[in-house]
Amino acid sequence: MPQSIAHPKPTAVLDGTAKFFRVMANAGVPFSAFTPPMQSVAKRANLAEFLKLGCPKVDGNGVINTTPSEHDLARLILASDFITPEEVAQTRGLTYADEQLEALQTSLPPLEVITWCRGNGYLLLPNPPEAMSLLGVRDLNRALFSSKEGGWYADQAFAAKETTEAATWLMIRKGIVPNSTDKKWKEQIPLISDVERVPNAAEFSWALTIYKEVRGVYLMGGIYARTSSVDSDGLRVRVGHFDSDGLDVHSYWDDHRYDGFGLASARKSE
Repeated sequence: MPQSIAHPKPTAVLDGTAKFFRVMANAGVPFSAFTPPMQSVAKRANLAEFLKLGCPKVDGNGVINTTPSEHDLARLILASDFITPEEVAQTRGLTYADEQLEALQTSLPPLEVITWCRGNGYLLLPNPPEAMSLLGVRDLNRALFSSKEGGWYADQAFAAKETTEAATWLMIRKGIVPNSTDKKWKEQIPLISDVERVPNAAEFSWALTIYKEVRGVYLMGGIYARTSSVDSDGLRVRVGHFDSDGLDVHSYWDDHRYDGFGLASARKSE
């Protein structure tokens, strides 16, 4: 039976409590700092109000700093197309290490890049805590793939060896590159800019399934996007037709033109 979020098991409560005090100690707040709230009704009420406000940033005089954080600005610019590590962890049952969360907190792309993402129909989301292959992405929730197990790519090298990065930011287009259908591979590549690249099948599948899990929206319905991945016969791997039947993964010749094949793109890291 799934564990209830409203009524977690005692072991989960103890684990969460231990982690809270550990991360607070790493942030420079010793356990002794919690003694005053435990011994004072007034201080306990003050702490409770601070927590209810979402722990806003305060200066040395206790004045709340209303300047939005980088994450706040990213959310303001990209709205639902910005996904946080906390959202990924909650929906996919993954755990980012404290060091990874701190690194992601301080390594968001510059605002001009985030604005570029908005203007070009891009998502901004974190990669998984550990590098993950296409097969690994499928293992997280097989119901999201048309091939729930096995399938033609189960024994393919690209599906097991090509991976996402680990705990870095991924900027990836929500659909296909504009005007990239009905073209050969060599005709599609010139359509992306110098700051873009073609993602592999694992990266694109990660982004699409994360968006479905976190936002409840299927992307790439009714169309495929070619990725950088190639199967053992030298055929280009295409990913798409994502709907309630699951995400489809197939391959086809680079020299084939079809109005249902576009090109996937990702923004290069700065």
